[in-house]
Amino acid sequence: MTGEVTAPARVRVVRLLRVREGREADFVDAYEGVRDGAERFPGHLREQLCRSVDDPGRWLLTSEWESLDAIKQWRTDPDHTALVGPMNACLHDDRWTGVFEIVPEGAGDRRPRQG
Repeated sequence: MTGEVTAPARVRVVRLLRVREGREADFVDAYEGVRDGAERFPGHLREQLCRSVDDPGRWLLTSEWESLDAIKQWRTDPDHTALVGPMNACLHDDRWTGVFEIVPEGAGDRRPRQG
């Protein structure tokens, strides 16, 4: 092993968002446009939007991609910038985004089974 770091096979983008009060319908409409664009983009696997039951102004947006390269290409695509603009206009500045490697099921279970 040479210590090489390989790119993750699949990744999930997680965005924690705060939508401005009164802009919820605009946000959802704009999100649907972003989702439709992402669904047509190579490497996109799935998308999900969730709203907090405890704090209706707080939202969670996740998307899953075949590779880190695919999400990088989407983020730099001119259509992405145009699509996310109206959605981001509905948000406060206190948002957080992270990209996470998806660990295959059973990948952590490498110990010999005792029995």
